[in-house]
Amino acid sequence: MRYHQCCRLFKTKHLGSLWQSNIPNLDALKEKSQYTFVAIDFEGRIAKDETVGITEIGLAVLIPTVATSSISPDDLKYQGQTPEIFFEENTIESYWIQIKGSERSERSRDRYYFGLAQEIDADQIENTLVGLLQSIQHRSRSPLVLVGFDLVFEFEFKTIASHLSQIAQYFSFWVDLQEIVADTSNTKSPGMRATLLAFGFFSNDLAIRGKSDHNAGNDAIRELAVLINLLHLSKGDTIQIQTEQLRDKNTLRKFWARTRPGPRELYPFTARIRIEGKDLKSLVPNCPQLFGLFSSYQPSAVGMTRTGNYGWICLPTVQELERFINEIHGHQFKGETWTAITDYDPQIPHLTPKQFREAKRAMQEAQRDERRLERRAKRDHGSDDVDRDRFRLLCG
Repeated sequence: MRYHQCCRLFKTKHLGSLWQSNIPNLDALKEKSQYTFVAIDFEGRIAKDETVGITEIGLAVLIPTVATSSISPDDLKYQGQTPEIFFEENTIESYWIQIKGSERSERSRDRYYFGLAQEIDADQIENTLVGLLQSIQHRSRSPLVLVGFDLVFEFEFKTIASHLSQIAQYFSFWVDLQEIVADTSNTKSPGMRATLLAFGFFSNDLAIRGKSDHNAGNDAIRELAVLINLLHLSKGDTIQIQTEQLRDKNTLRKFWARTRPGPRELYPFTARIRIEGKDLKSLVPNCPQLFGLFSSYQPSAVGMTRTGNYGWICLPTVQELERFINEIHGHQFKGETWTAITDYDPQIPHLTPKQFREAKRAMQEAQRDERRLERRAKRDHGSDDVDRDRFRLLCG
């Protein structure tokens, strides 16, 4: 693991044995799936690598079920569409703690949607966290695992080591999810937002404008969402993360959580699908799995409603769309009876991304020309009025 080489960033002696108890890879993470995972996120200001002040704290907890006293990918309910649905579908506790005197503008805030919120003084931070962790440890009766994303270089470990060393004693292990994702994906520097998008979360729910707009409570939930998705990852699977640097503007987006793929000019040959007698999400809980289910038809994209009751499959040609509907509608597939109805409108032309951009550019240019003509007509009309007024004055 890389962390022994990074000890110069902060003193680790206050962390005790925790620093040596890193979970280094996905296999080791799955072996400890019966433990209690505690995601902690601090927001604050850092100057010259030293903490100046914590502004808020997020803490989210995933406790093994009482019935089994363990967590496994099969036991966990999973939803890869929105953080809200993910929170509701899993047994998660969430806490958001604001520090008095450090409130930020609500207008620029990533709003907190989940569990308990409270406000405390800065000198109460360590005691408040110790009390929470004692309660979690007592109720879970299993070792606690500290969860973070880019823990070492982020605010969290520096803050714990420098100012909140009393909370380290409650954790038996820690895991940096960014390192796990880097080992199992197509990039070595994955971000949390890009990772969640790769797992099928809806982009608008993750649209954070900047570091100062992050909500610590929401980020802790997002970290657990990454964790659970990793626990569902099969051996040998690679997470396909689409970064800004890798994104090709001529490549169609494959996964559309909560909506039909669009615009229709780019995805015309589309079928709306559902399973008779049950929700689609009961078989395929997210868009990547839906894409994989029908991979033999070589879909260009898939989509799913917010509730997961039905979805869409986009095919490359109208002939492939017809073949898909003929073979799926009313037939058994993967043990279920399916309904597949065309959503194709032949009046809408099929365009490539380049053609769509050119058509959009041409339409925008035409609109600008129309507005210019309207403004010119108004000026000319105003000039005529002035000339008439002058004529009346002269004649009068």
